[in-house]
Amino acid sequence: METAWTPWVVVLSIAVASLGVLGVNALVSLFDAHLAARERMHAASLAQADRELLHQATHDTLTGLPNRTHFLDCLREAMQRVERGEQATLAVMLLDLDRFQYINDTQGHGAGDALLRQIAERLTASVRAQDLRDTGLPGSVISRFGGDEFLVLLNNLRHAREAEAVAVRLQADMEPACLIQGKDVHCSASIGIVADLRGMTSVDDVIRNAEVAMYEAKRAGRARAVQFSPAMQDRVSRHVSIETDLRRAIGTSEMQVHYQPIVSLDTGLMVSVEALIRWQHPTLGEISPAEFIPIAEDSGLVVPLDRWTREQACRAMKLWHVTEPKLAPATVSVNVSRVELAQASEFHRQIAQLLDAAQLPPSRLQIEVTESNVMRDPEATLLVMRHLKALGVRLAMDDFGTGASSLSLLRSYPFDVVKIDRSFVDGLVESVDVRAVIHATIGLVERLGMLSLVEGIEQSSQLPLLCSMGCGLGQGWLFSPPVPAGQVLNVARRLRSAADLFIDETRRSPKLMLG
Repeated sequence: METAWTPWVVVLSIAVASLGVLGVNALVSLFDAHLAARERMHAASLAQADRELLHQATHDTLTGLPNRTHFLDCLREAMQRVERGEQATLAVMLLDLDRFQYINDTQGHGAGDALLRQIAERLTASVRAQDLRDTGLPGSVISRFGGDEFLVLLNNLRHAREAEAVAVRLQADMEPACLIQGKDVHCSASIGIVADLRGMTSVDDVIRNAEVAMYEAKRAGRARAVQFSPAMQDRVSRHVSIETDLRRAIGTSEMQVHYQPIVSLDTGLMVSVEALIRWQHPTLGEISPAEFIPIAEDSGLVVPLDRWTREQACRAMKLWHVTEPKLAPATVSVNVSRVELAQASEFHRQIAQLLDAAQLPPSRLQIEVTESNVMRDPEATLLVMRHLKALGVRLAMDDFGTGASSLSLLRSYPFDVVKIDRSFVDGLVESVDVRAVIHATIGLVERLGMLSLVEGIEQSSQLPLLCSMGCGLGQGWLFSPPVPAGQVLNVARRLRSAADLFIDETRRSPKLMLG
């Protein structure tokens, strides 16, 4: 059997036979040179392989940036230089992309990956400007820390205040749209800054406090930079705790769906209910939806949370109609998140499956879409609505009057109900201007063939005014607070027994001064 050595054995055999000792020595030298060259090539290959393995171990494969491990090593070394007096100060910034979960869910993971690569390039170009000043110190380090989070270590600082200027520049550089799969995608970042290391003895302390500051930036409205202060700890700890516990609580007995009646202002009878999620935390007590819903939206938990709420609402609706069909509400109203709106075909399929599983006619279900979500992507929202209307589901615009839509825009959307936000009702009795706005809004809604519903009715003095304006439906604590499913029929029975009194109250002549 031949091996790699066979040709050399043949050559040497011929040399011994024909060239003598001198010729053999020359060939041996040639052979040694060949072996040395092979060893150098092998060593170079091993060195290259080691460099590639080291790079893979210390860098993110998607963006090419240093990874978490490499960043923490660099931060540890920088903190040691500061402690030894070799470096005046340092700053760490944690950037979390706003609405990345929404982009990932609606446009796919390929689009999300492409966005992360472009953001990495922008961050690198922006931070590199900080390193143009020669201080003799290592330059800045930009790392993809995981998911949609990036970390920046600034070494070349004269003083800590410079970190805020870098953060401003980073946000400005992120403002232009990224071209992703032929579409313009806008993405901002919430930035947490640690520039004062007092009280921080480890890299874990620094990263944790940068995360605390980042959550504070999120809470303050996103797309901003916040510098860490110890006072933030309690607020952010609660935020993180709520997000962690929410993942566990969805679908458990901690979560309940309550239902607030919607009443006909012509008859005083309950005609519908709105499903509202409630959370009774085992240690924190009742947590307001105003607190945990934004956290659910940021974390992506709003999708399973809304899906579970709709399932409970449809089951309750079926049970009410089996128990007392004459008292049961005609529809149950549920909310939809902006993520689900962007997944038109998937959302349509889920609603169809939900109705089929609950054996509920589509007309019994009403989907509420907030005005702000309509305006976020009007064309995509319109497509979803047309699919749902074709299925037979009813549609309501929620919180009308809080966004930037115009009344004329309502003509383009197939809403059945328009819910006028409670903020208008507060000054209904006292303000002529408020009455004029509500009166005009109700009139246009009704002329477009939709039902007007005013939210937040809490005073009996508001009823005659709203009825005189032609408002069709009302919702608020004046009629009933949100109640568990088991109490809905009792509320309907109470409203029916008080219907005559309600009609007398609403027919009182109001002093409707529209100015």
